[in-house]
Amino acid sequence: MAAETGAAGRRFLAPQAWVGGAWTRDVLLVVGDDGLWARVHPGASGAQAAGAHTLSGPVLPGLVNAHSHAFQRAIAGMTERSASGEDDFWSWRDRMYSAALRITPEQLEAVAAQLYSELLQAGYTQVCEFHYLHNGVDGQPYADPAEMALALARAAQRVGIGLTLLPTLYMRSGFAAAGLREDQRRFASTPESVLRIGEAVQR
Repeated sequence: MAAETGAAGRRFLAPQAWVGGAWTRDVLLVVGDDGLWARVHPGASGAQAAGAHTLSGPVLPGLVNAHSHAFQRAIAGMTERSASGEDDFWSWRDRMYSAALRITPEQLEAVAAQLYSELLQAGYTQVCEFHYLHNGVDGQPYADPAEMALALARAAQRVGIGLTLLPTLYMRSGFAAAGLREDQRRFASTPESVLRIGEAVQR
């Protein structure tokens, strides 16, 4: 296979790697033409690993961020301080809603690309995006209901992270509430609209 004998940088030797649920020594890792692992060979001999780039430190499989709301990356710096000393989750949520009411599809794509780049740098290779920021700032659906979801997909594709997009149904502001609050208008969705978003992103 070309990947096994090709250019430098496509073959790596991990002195110690987590493979099959256990630490394993001398693992030869070969990158295929598609950028994925074409071969993972534990216990490689010196001859088998000849020419491979030896990695420093232990090697782990890529991590998965199993619960992301990418747009919230935009408010990270604004929610680290408490002006009154009495802030709690609810005051944080109010600031989050304020940001959610302003962000555009273009801004969401930029913020998500930054977040996804940071995840890659930290060893994450997949992100599960619980996406509920569906509508325009006025609460009305975009002409393409998947506008915001597609911004996330473009960001993930641009930086090269795997994305599991989870369009989220948002119909109530609380367990006993009849509907949404005014500052939740961008989240409003129905089972049908969520299905349409999922179908659009699959295309």
